[in-house]
Amino acid sequence: MTARSASASKEKRANGEGSVYPRILKSGKKRYIAAAKDINGKLCRKSFQKASEAHDHLYKMKQDRLVGRNTFAVNPKMTVTEFLEAWLSNRANLKPETRRNYQGAITNRITPEIGKLRVATITAATIENLYQKLDAKNYKAGTLNVTHAVLSSAFADGFRLNLLTHNPMEKVKKVTKRTTPTKHIPQSDAERIYAYATKDPFTHARIELGIYMGLRPGEIFGLKWEDISYPLKTITIERQVQRVKGSGLVFQSVKTGDVRTIPLSDAQIVILQRHQVNQMALAPSLRSAENLIFPNSCGNKMDPKRDHKSWKELLKAAGVKSDYTRYQMRKTAFTNLAVNGVDLRTIMEISGHKQVSTLINSYVHPTSESMRAAMDIQDQRRAQTPSIEAAERMRILREAAEKHGGRVLEGISLEQLQAGGHFNA
Repeated sequence: MTARSASASKEKRANGEGSVYPRILKSGKKRYIAAAKDINGKLCRKSFQKASEAHDHLYKMKQDRLVGRNTFAVNPKMTVTEFLEAWLSNRANLKPETRRNYQGAITNRITPEIGKLRVATITAATIENLYQKLDAKNYKAGTLNVTHAVLSSAFADGFRLNLLTHNPMEKVKKVTKRTTPTKHIPQSDAERIYAYATKDPFTHARIELGIYMGLRPGEIFGLKWEDISYPLKTITIERQVQRVKGSGLVFQSVKTGDVRTIPLSDAQIVILQRHQVNQMALAPSLRSAENLIFPNSCGNKMDPKRDHKSWKELLKAAGVKSDYTRYQMRKTAFTNLAVNGVDLRTIMEISGHKQVSTLINSYVHPTSESMRAAMDIQDQRRAQTPSIEAAERMRILREAAEKHGGRVLEGISLEQLQAGGHFNA
């Protein structure tokens, strides 16, 4: 068929509605081409085996244009990895830790599986298949959640900005995997750790703010001496130290973005003052221009790796488990407050959490002491319960004996059961 005859065979439609026309391939097969402009004015063509399919596609394109929806990907050859890397590079407002987590998800989990696929061809089935593979590799719930967060945000942005024709994540069923949050440090071990920390003013103050006040490690290293008001007995948490690629250790706003001021007890003030005096008198080089409360040996920002090493040395000296993490001090602080009757609203103000569910599910855990105390309360309630009359007691015992074939242990009579006998199973 010549170009002229093909043009003549096109079905005429109103201006802007596009057209459907047949085309004979070199193989001799007949195809129907649907051609129309998208919302950006770009002429787009798509081939179909049936004329009805081409007309249906043309109608869908028209409906999409009416609601301002893109019908063709801006860059149909772009791969998933290229799309995600471009998306992440444009997210300027991400915290450094979040950016590292997102980059890790793209590099280590998404790219190896679907990175080379064209992003315009991704479906919900593609994503769910990825999740199944990651689950089979025994990735933890937190890792799967970060992967899901990256894909959900990236595809939502791509669809919203008309870079993609659809958002496959809208139909994806998220993998549900039960999380096992790290718990607090048991009281006996926490006491040993704290006891050994008191031997050094620097370590004592650092562990005090972690295990009793519950500050995050980055928040502790972001503290400056001017953040403490001895007259008001308060400490203000308004920054944290984080590592940023290409910039090293830098100050960042706290995790939730809200500055919080926490009261200091008299004992905590003494601990901090002792550390301050020791820092000024014995190590004048630590008095850096940044006036940090917990600097490194050169007076600069503390590297988390150095703090981690010091923590492991402290665990060894205290003779406790070596796998406790620094973050468990934070959970220990809030668990201790909760089991000692401090209300959750107050704990949230101290911790900086926005949702009470986060605090309950991940930071506040029952202790063996609190569970024993709970059973003691039940004993006290039981002692206050009126006793059952003797006749009623005997009736209950007889019914129980009949259900077990009337047999009792070692010939104990029904009367003796009142004194605590047991039925055979």
